[in-house]
Order: sequence, then C-alpha cells, then structure tokens
Amino acid sequence: MTLKPNIEQLEEGNVYEKVLTLSYGDIAPFVIGNFKSVNLPMIILWITLAASAFLTVWLWPNLRCTMEHPHIIKGLATGLLALPLLMVPVHEGLHLISYRLAGARDIRYGADLRQGIIYVTAHRFVTGRRLFSLVAFTPLVIITASIIVLMILCSPWWQWVLSMALFTHTTMCAGDTALIGFMMGLKSGNVYTWDDADRKEAYFYAGKINVNDHL
Repeated sequence: MTLKPNIEQLEEGNVYEKVLTLSYGDIAPFVIGNFKSVNLPMIILWITLAASAFLTVWLWPNLRCTMEHPHIIKGLATGLLALPLLMVPVHEGLHLISYRLAGARDIRYGADLRQGIIYVTAHRFVTGRRLFSLVAFTPLVIITASIIVLMILCSPWWQWVLSMALFTHTTMCAGDTALIGFMMGLKSGNVYTWDDADRKEAYFYAGKINVNDHL
C-alpha cells in the first residue's frame, strides 16, 4: 500500500491541490452551509435526528408524574442539559482515542463558545478520507449505540429522557458529519487533511491524479 504523503508533499502542489483552508472561527458557517448536502454521512445524521425527535414526542404523552417516573421538568433538564454535558468529555475522549490509535501524538483540545463548539485536533497529523471519517464518526456510532441499548433496558421515563439526550448529542456531531461529507464529495480518489492547531486552521487536499485512496 502506498504511504500517505507528508505535509511538504501536499503543499508542493505537483500531485495534490489545496481545495479548502478552513479557519476554526468559520466552522459554524461551514457546517450550516453543508447541512443540506445530500451524502451518506448527512443522511445518517438526519435519520438519527428524526428518529430521536419522533421518540421524544411519541413517548411524552405516556408519562405519569409518579415516584417511578419523576417530574416532566426534571426529565427535560436531564435529557436536554445534564446528560449532554456529561457526554461532552466522552465524545471528545473517543476522538482522542481514535487519533492515538491512528498514530497521532500532538493532540489538542479547544473550544469556541461563540460558535458553541468544542473540538479535538491532531496538530500537523495527515489523515486520508477513510481514516478521518473513522476518527470523526466514532463518537456518533458508539454513543448512539450505547443510548439505544440503554433505552431497550430502562423504564419509559428514562427512554424519553435518553431520546432527548440522543437528539442533543446528534446535533453535537453536525460538525464532524459536515467535514466527512465535504471530503466524500470531492471527486478525487485521493483526499487528505491536516490541522495547524497553532494557526487554528484545517487544510484539505485532493489528488490531481486519480489513484486509490489510502489512510
């Protein structure tokens, strides 16, 4: 298998073309601009959002304020605020573990409260389309699967609470999903990206020659 290019090879411009420079300060507009894109990652995101929203509405009328099923307000606070906040470090930790397993060592956390985003990035670590998709999609897959299992095992009140938590967490995955969709939309078979965490920018490249994609 052909080795992935290093940053210098990507930058020299003979084989790869830089197709996007994305400032961390422009992530929210980028996500909004790609939210209506029709691609597999966005379809998965929309289906998960729709399913969790449907379950939230469908389960609500069946609730009763009893000792077994605490107050509705408590459920709203737990599902829309408390559980999503607890999932933030889990979500970012799954990104970190994925990057570590891929070989990245200079991994950094960051946040932009103005845009409402928290992120993990691997400084100057080149990833191909498939590896980036794996790293970016891991939290959505693992956390969604975990919530579904818990919903099967727990009471109706907790099913309702967890359906709200699933909806909220899925919205947290919109940035990851938009980036995967963007990379999948590039026609080249050879797509790479890397981040400069010091400059707070991400760079995306597409091969000028259509060769087999690799990690």
